[in-house]
Amino acid sequence: MPGDSSESHTANQLQSRALACLAPARLLSIPRGSSDAPGLPRIVLWGRTEKCLKETTEEIRQMGTECHYFICDVGNREEVYQTAKAVREKVGDITILVNNAAVVHGKSLMDSDDDALLKSQHINTLGQFWTTKAFLPRMLELQNGHIVCLNSVLALSAIPGAIDYCTSKASAFAFMESLTLGLLDCPGVSATTVLPFHTSTEMFQGMRVRFPNLFPPLKPETVARRTVEAVQLNQALLLLPWTMHILIILKSILPQAALEEIHRFSGTYTCMNTFKGRT
Repeated sequence: MPGDSSESHTANQLQSRALACLAPARLLSIPRGSSDAPGLPRIVLWGRTEKCLKETTEEIRQMGTECHYFICDVGNREEVYQTAKAVREKVGDITILVNNAAVVHGKSLMDSDDDALLKSQHINTLGQFWTTKAFLPRMLELQNGHIVCLNSVLALSAIPGAIDYCTSKASAFAFMESLTLGLLDCPGVSATTVLPFHTSTEMFQGMRVRFPNLFPPLKPETVARRTVEAVQLNQALLLLPWTMHILIILKSILPQAALEEIHRFSGTYTCMNTFKGRT
């Protein structure tokens, strides 16, 4: 991002804090250097829970930057388009879109309610279609924009007991892969997909792996900081931690039977048995 080092550092802090706080929301940021934002970034938060949005907005404002929030269910296409219009009218053009909303129900297919399965797909996957369609055209016009997807390593390696979540994340990964390639010839507009391991938020509370010391959950602040850095570097794909690269390599070369034994040995086969997270 343009600006001196102190301003860039402050911008990083603001966006990292917002990212760390908003697991079930969207973060939309207008960075320094856009036609509508001559100073520090203005940040716009979307979500379904006003209490969380209000608290995070106030915290960001106390750090010295302008911040707004809007109540929006990103799984509702018309609501997304209407809220996007309101954002443009009240705040201005969005030049960084962070798709971070997700829900998980933590059940097997046969134990899952049909409406709950649909909700996961609408929020985790289709919501990204609607937010991207709402803001990407203006980014292309300005030749200034970045689409960010906070995904999950479960997009590449699914586990039992989270079939709705794994399916939606795999779909979102394919969406971003296609979108990223489609933007190669679009100057000034890029995309970043972040695939973190289990992060220590309420969302997957109760999930247990067999060797937590070898595979500790990531801190939200770490994921947020690394995401901001990836955006600054125009990095298309970020796996967290780096050991997840080994997982991907193993999955591409080992037979299915061997992978099943790894799941059993590591505890990922049963890790959702103790799940009691937030949906």
